[in-house]
Amino acid sequence: MTGRTSPIASAVPGRIRVRHPLLRRTDRFQEALGRLEALDAIRVSGSNPAVGSVLLSYDPAAVTPDDARSQVEALLSAVLHPAAASPVPDDPVSAAEVKPAAPERKWRINRAAKIGMMGSMAATLAALGVGKRVHAGFGTLFVAFMLVHMTVQRKRLFQ
Repeated sequence: MTGRTSPIASAVPGRIRVRHPLLRRTDRFQEALGRLEALDAIRVSGSNPAVGSVLLSYDPAAVTPDDARSQVEALLSAVLHPAAASPVPDDPVSAAEVKPAAPERKWRINRAAKIGMMGSMAATLAALGVGKRVHAGFGTLFVAFMLVHMTVQRKRLFQ
């Protein structure tokens, strides 16, 4: 799957989390779920069509993590990118649905904000012995990172 974002959001031995914006479409989600359930050594442990996510589990003694990842990526490639498997000129999928850049950008911004919050909180605590102004400066930096994090997560905050 070169040149495309992998549908695998995370993978540890025994578990694979699949997440992709196109899996929010009912037809694609059902097709992907049917194909994933047909795999022999890998089973579907949970799914959430609202966010386009599927949790898979497998026995790492029976299937190596690399083999499990490659099986899942190959299977989902045909579901998520059917134009690559069989070229159809009138594919109804719009360019906005294929391009998952906005969620990935939000994820990166949120990750940077969380790392900034952890670093600035550590610096705030370390600055307690240095002086009030340094402590207040790092505290202000922490609040700024927290506001970025809350802005990115605003929909989840008030659910």
